[in-house]
Amino acid sequence: MTAINLGILAQSSHEDLIRDMANKCVSDERIQAIWVGGSLASGTGDAFSDIDFRIAVKPGQVSAWVNPEWDHYLPILPCGGTLMQFGDQALLHHLVLKDGTIVDFFVQDTERQNFEPHLVIIACRDDALKKKLEGFARPVASLVKEVDSETLERFFVDYWITTHKEVKALARDYTLSPFAGLYWERLALLRAYYVNVTGKDIVGRATLHMLGALHKGLEDKITEQQEAILGLPSRTPSETIIAIEAIRVEMAHIGRQLADKYAFAYPHVLEEVVQLYWNTFKVSLKT
Repeated sequence: MTAINLGILAQSSHEDLIRDMANKCVSDERIQAIWVGGSLASGTGDAFSDIDFRIAVKPGQVSAWVNPEWDHYLPILPCGGTLMQFGDQALLHHLVLKDGTIVDFFVQDTERQNFEPHLVIIACRDDALKKKLEGFARPVASLVKEVDSETLERFFVDYWITTHKEVKALARDYTLSPFAGLYWERLALLRAYYVNVTGKDIVGRATLHMLGALHKGLEDKITEQQEAILGLPSRTPSETIIAIEAIRVEMAHIGRQLADKYAFAYPHVLEEVVQLYWNTFKVSLKT
């Protein structure tokens, strides 16, 4: 194996841990290559970033890494983790080390393609394999999108249909459901705020990456009143109703603004039906 070269990882907050991991792994002759991906490889990581650590082994050897002796590969032992397997060609150990660092220890065979936005090759036994690994770097689809009128129209239709279902949970006295329902309601409102403030849309699951992008777009642009709406309590059915109604007022107001700006059909009739149905049953929901 060629000498270890951390590249830009030498300036990262996890430099020492990555170097120690690489030094341990390089002594195992089964390991054909070592590299790091994720935010650390892009130079945007920080002390709280996961270490996306990758190794490649020869075909047919991946299964031997289901339960490795971690003291051979990690300078700090894990205190817990989960295993995900991707057929015969790859597996991932999602680990928390005893110092709190999260390490994604990914094992794949040398035949597998594993595209990701950035990677830093630390060591490789074969020039052809190194060239192949360099080809793994591919742009990732951005969470931030140009505003699409049809997508926004569907978003507001979906919002009113989903918030309509809050009645069911409250009427059936599903006491824990408001926490889940308001989580979705708040995410929808954050997206609406984001589009209104930035002129861009943001899509995707509520991962840390997505929430980070939301934060970047909305930082210092949310008013105290909007923060208060997002933080309304839901400890009782009455509080939950207040929170839902406050979010609905915001969604209706912003939805109309965006419909005018981006020329889509705001679902007025759907909103009216949902609100009428809600008001009909609201008195009984409070009792």
